[in-house]
Amino acid sequence: MLHARLREIRKSKGLTLQDVADRVKPDGTTAQTIGRLETGVRTLTIDWIDKIAGALDVEPADLFAFPHAGDILIDGAVTASGSVLDQEEGLLPLRPTMKNPVAVRFLENMGQYHSGDVVVCEQLTQETLHRAAGCDCLVKDETGRRHFGKLFPTREADTIMLAPITASGSIRASLKVDMVAPAIALMRSLSH
Repeated sequence: MLHARLREIRKSKGLTLQDVADRVKPDGTTAQTIGRLETGVRTLTIDWIDKIAGALDVEPADLFAFPHAGDILIDGAVTASGSVLDQEEGLLPLRPTMKNPVAVRFLENMGQYHSGDVVVCEQLTQETLHRAAGCDCLVKDETGRRHFGKLFPTREADTIMLAPITASGSIRASLKVDMVAPAIALMRSLSH
């Protein structure tokens, strides 16, 4: 099933309804018309698809979500020690609202996480790393190894401390990281 992504794309570009309306070629349109196209009150014809795609500076196909498009890869498995094994674990059929999602599956119970849980994390940029302080995070160190634990900043600007989720894990102090992704969502099977 298709659904229009007009609002999602417009908001991700920081545009108002009026901004998009003004960009429609050749003569523009009204903010009300754009709103009606976004909500489905007005039919999104081929002509409108082309106009809106041009106004948003995207390909026409980008205006729609197709089944399995945007799935999040579960690309690792967290062990009891907090290490992340490099193994593909499947796909989450979600349309993420975050820019760089990554997910891991837990192999064993670890604190609040149960065996089989999938945690979706959002990769941060250097400018937004401060948001990860005190959060459960997936991190990749400078050697390429991945770990999951509670992140704490250190006095050194380019290092962190990663506390284990369980007693069987180990504290990783003065860890230099290439990637930090705090946990954003927990997916748990209802059968557990």
